[in-house]
Amino acid sequence: MTTITVSPLEEKVSQLEPVASPARPSTRSDNTQYGLKFVGAAVSNMVASAVSNPLDIIKVRQQLRTQTPGARANAFWSVGLQMARTEGISSLMGGFTASMLREIVYSGLRLGSYEYFKDKIYTASNGALTKEGLGLKVVAASIAAAIGSALANPADLVKVRMQAYYPEGRPYRNTPHAFASIWREGGLRSLYRGVDATTVRGIVLSTSQICSYDQVKQVLKRRGILEEGIGLHLTASLFAGLVCSITSNPVDVVKVRLMTDKNRQLNGVLDCIKKIIVNEGPLAFFKGFGMCWGREPILS
Repeated sequence: MTTITVSPLEEKVSQLEPVASPARPSTRSDNTQYGLKFVGAAVSNMVASAVSNPLDIIKVRQQLRTQTPGARANAFWSVGLQMARTEGISSLMGGFTASMLREIVYSGLRLGSYEYFKDKIYTASNGALTKEGLGLKVVAASIAAAIGSALANPADLVKVRMQAYYPEGRPYRNTPHAFASIWREGGLRSLYRGVDATTVRGIVLSTSQICSYDQVKQVLKRRGILEEGIGLHLTASLFAGLVCSITSNPVDVVKVRLMTDKNRQLNGVLDCIKKIIVNEGPLAFFKGFGMCWGREPILS
């Protein structure tokens, strides 16, 4: 089994682990440690998401067909400036509360339960999977990401809806009003609009993040280009963010389109993909790519 170096997921998780004193080994139960990892992952990613919220809202605006008027299509700087001029600086923090709720569930579970699933799967494999093997990490990350993405879909949907541009004016006063309005559209079915694309995106992002980060880090160290330290981690994160953006951006576009389709003009993922290809061409799947890549090193 191929072994690899520490992944960004494991680095973030390891920072949350209590350091046991050599004289007094930690007696804290595994369940308590998993709980602490969940809280730490949720809080750290809430802070990162707050910082990157302007990039996130610009990305969403670029990925939708209904563009911010007066802005050059797919020009992130133009979208941001036009939003600030016409909607105020505060518009760049649209969906902030919903974004925080999403991070509690999505990031808390994606990172907080990663070690839990890794330990359980390792035990269940009876030695077939190694602790440092790529296979165990990918499986554990995929399960954690799938659960986190699916459960966070309602908050994710509200966030996207509140970040989108509406030619006739904003339909939601605040986050509670958005939740209530979407619920009236069709209950849980409406709140889980786009959950299939959301779940796939979470799995693709986590898997590509682990593989690309570790591979880049290995190559840079093996060839003597960089040594262990901040420079190596930053460089590996930038490359991992690029790979994550390339692999997940098309799914993200589909997810955003489905989530904002309140009138049900799209009949699921396949219909959305078909209409994007026919009406806008394949490159439309990479709308918002720059902002997507810009956010990843912050959230990684």
